[in-house]
Amino acid sequence: MKKINLLTFAAGVIALMSCLPAMAQVKVTFTTSFGFYAGSAKLPAGTYTLRQQQDDPNTFELQNGAGTHSALIEGRSSSKSSKGNPEVVFNRYGTTECLASILTSTGNSVDLETSPAEKIAAKKGSPQSHSVPAK
Repeated sequence: MKKINLLTFAAGVIALMSCLPAMAQVKVTFTTSFGFYAGSAKLPAGTYTLRQQQDDPNTFELQNGAGTHSALIEGRSSSKSSKGNPEVVFNRYGTTECLASILTSTGNSVDLETSPAEKIAAKKGSPQSHSVPAK
């Protein structure tokens, strides 16, 4: 039996791994003119980036551009899609805004967990969904 050099083996493993399809990571940036709830956090108006965590595909980090406000949110894959460009969907209950989902045209859409504030607001009325563009 022929001996395999460790370097040759490592190169083969790397070559095989490069053939595997990369998991598409969700990452969008959006701007709101209103404060909103995401997970258990109340966030002010501003520009935010929502990024899927590499070690847990059901966890998303939401952080504003200055890095002063952030939240971890649970989510799950969704079959919903945008009509082209990515969109961030919010549910409005009176004056309460709640982050609901991310829609993409690439099949990477995500439904985000319902925040405690949204559960309370939903008892008082029905949501009005609206979206803001994302990049």
